[in-house]
Parts: sequence; C-alpha cells; structure tokens
Amino acid sequence: MTFFRATFVIFFLYSSASWASESDVLSTFGSADPAVLQEAARVLEEEVKLAARPQTYVLIDLAANVISIKGRGLELHRISIEHWSASHLSKFDALYQLRERPAVNRRKIDPAAVAGQEPISLTDMPETYTLQLNPALTILVFPSTERSVWRGTLLRSQYWWRRLSAWGHALLAGEGASSDLSLDLTVSLDHAQSLAWTVTDSMAFLIRRPIMP
Repeated sequence: MTFFRATFVIFFLYSSASWASESDVLSTFGSADPAVLQEAARVLEEEVKLAARPQTYVLIDLAANVISIKGRGLELHRISIEHWSASHLSKFDALYQLRERPAVNRRKIDPAAVAGQEPISLTDMPETYTLQLNPALTILVFPSTERSVWRGTLLRSQYWWRRLSAWGHALLAGEGASSDLSLDLTVSLDHAQSLAWTVTDSMAFLIRRPIMP
C-alpha cells in the first residue's frame, strides 16, 4: 500500500462523523510517520468493510495497548492491555476470524432444586484461556492476578508442548517446521472474563501492530 493510499483511507475515516470524535481519531494514529500511517490504514481498510455490517468485531491495538469491542465503527467496550508479547509479529495479518471460542465450565443443573437456578453469568467465564483464529493464530489471554499465575503457567506449558509436538511430527515427516503465530495478552481479571463473554463464533478480529523505531 502506498503512502498516498494510506493517507486517503485515514482522511476518509477522519472526515466521517459516524466513526468517532476528532480526539479519538487523532489518538488512534498519533504520528505522521509514513510507516505508522500505513499500518493504521492497513487495519482501517479492513475495518471500513466490517463497519458496514451489523455484527460486532474486536480490534486489538498493540500500538495503543487497547482491545476495543466495536460495532459499526463505534467503540462499545474498551479493555486495557497491561502486557503483551508475540511471536513472528511481522507476519501477522490485519484481519482474522475466530475459529474456536474459550471453553466454559457450565454449572450442573440440580434436578432436585425447587427454586430456579441462577443463569450463567460473567463470573462463570474462564479467567485464562486461548482463542484460536483463522488464518492460524493463537491468542493466549491471562489475567493479572497472583491466584491465576499457575493457570497461566499451565496454559503456556500446554501450548508450547503442542507446538513442540507438531514440530517433531513435521520433522519426522520430512517437512519444515511451521512458524506458528501466537499473541500473549495480559489484562485484568474482569476484562479477561468480559472478553470471553463477548466473543462469538466466527467473530472478526483486527490486529494493529506497533511500529518499532
């Protein structure tokens, strides 16, 4: 994408009153650096298409350390990213689709209970989990609480064990080891559970990469 095309996309979004306020737009770009503008336009070009649909989508902005749940281009909910790390970040696409939602430990229904039982709620959502996206990308979500450290360690161990096993099978079969893409996100406990609550099957995910100096 050329610098002029990137500038055009950003100008279009900036001039559209239905998208966001002036301060929101400026805080999103935050730089006149051509590389920064191109990365922003790379993501926003996909967001233009998503905003024309009624479905909600997720924008993971690693440059601003924010996860935004959006609909029609408007932010519905914001989650602060406390820490993140990624493998093969330069290979990340702008647009992904959720392939596998996090598992939820649903309450067992007691048939002997007289009164109606409480419906599933936010507190029933997992605290530590993975999101599987297409094209192949694994997002590992961790809450920033000491009580969940062991769960995060277990999740990372399981993930890396699966990757090592896959590499081993590929090498034995005479194939090259694939460069699995992964993204670790650390957020607050409430935010980890609210993200698990929000995501739906086939939900679109946008990822904006930071431009390193």
